[in-house]
Amino acid sequence: MRLIRRSANRPTRPVRREVADIGWFLAILFATSAVFYVVGPLIGSLSSVTRANVPAAALMFVCPAIAAVVVAARTRSLRQLGARLTARPRGVFTGVVALVTMPVVLVVSAVVTRHGDGFEAPGTAALGLAGVFLVSAFAEQVGWTAFLLPRLLAITGELRCGLFIGVVWAVWHVIPLVQAGHAASWIVGQCVFTVVLMLLLVRLTVAGGSVWWAVICQASSNLAWALSPAAGSGYDPWVTAALTAAVVAVLYGLTLRSSKRGDGGEAAAPSPMPRARRA
Repeated sequence: MRLIRRSANRPTRPVRREVADIGWFLAILFATSAVFYVVGPLIGSLSSVTRANVPAAALMFVCPAIAAVVVAARTRSLRQLGARLTARPRGVFTGVVALVTMPVVLVVSAVVTRHGDGFEAPGTAALGLAGVFLVSAFAEQVGWTAFLLPRLLAITGELRCGLFIGVVWAVWHVIPLVQAGHAASWIVGQCVFTVVLMLLLVRLTVAGGSVWWAVICQASSNLAWALSPAAGSGYDPWVTAALTAAVVAVLYGLTLRSSKRGDGGEAAAPSPMPRARRA
């Protein structure tokens, strides 16, 4: 892939365009989310729908999709956005990782913190929860991995992309977490977990050439959390973040080993997801 050279004094036009798109996305994201930050406390909790303690401000899950569509329409790139959303995910291994990683991590986390008893069996009610979390995860990933990730990959490497989106994702969640009544140490731990989880979602998206593995991974994580003992009340974000980080480290280690061997693996297939720039 041809690299875009940048002047020492100013970025080239393509890079400036990507930066402008990212800036507009973030501005619209937080402007629209502010409405839910204000209205959320007036509505209360969504626990009757999600089972776990979720403040109504979490309805802001629509905001990443709104921001992505608005900026894509403004820049006449709706077709490219649609192509990323409809791209068929590839890689059986990547799909299995997307589906089972977070449920396993949350079960292990519960056992480590001695909250392992009381997981709900996935029954009829879980199907409804799965549908709710799939819809919310899809709306978020329209913004995070279908819109924002490709533009960041045109500027920098995959790891930095994941860290950037993860930090934005974590900051975006701070106010709803405060409204849910969590302690400061819990919120900081959840922010760390959010960044680590985004690194996982970015790796799955790049490896699978589609946003759908990220959607499935995020939805499975939320579902497992909602079905965890006492509807997530025993959940420890610090332990979960550490376990998730271990999985991310293994996946990135496998990717580096494949790159050194010159084995493109799953990433060698055609994909609408651009490759990261090299330093």
